Amino acid sequence: MSVLGKYRKDDERRDEEERPPVIAKGVEPLPVAIPNKERKSPIMSFSVTTELRKCLQAVRNEKAINLSMWVERTLREAVIDEFPDIAETHL
Repeated sequence: MSVLGKYRKDDERRDEEERPPVIAKGVEPLPVAIPNKERKSPIMSFSVTTELRKCLQAVRNEKAINLSMWVERTLREAVIDEFPDIAETHL
C-alpha cells in the first residue's frame, strides 16, 4: 500500500468516526460504552469475594451468558428501583 493510500484510508476512517449516527424518528439512540482506559476516573471500582467470583464463573460456564450484559441490566434495574428520580433524569 502506498503512503498516500494509507493516509486516504486514515482520513476516511476519521470521517466515519466523526459523522453522527443516523437515528430514525421514535428510536432512542443506544448508550455508548466508554472503555475504562479512556475514562478520566472510573465510576465503578470494586472487588468481589472469592466465593462470589467462583459462583459467577460457574454461572457463566453453565448458562453461557455474557455476565457483563447481565450485570449492566441488573444494575440498571436496581438503580431504577432504588433511585427513580435520578434514573428518570439520566436513563
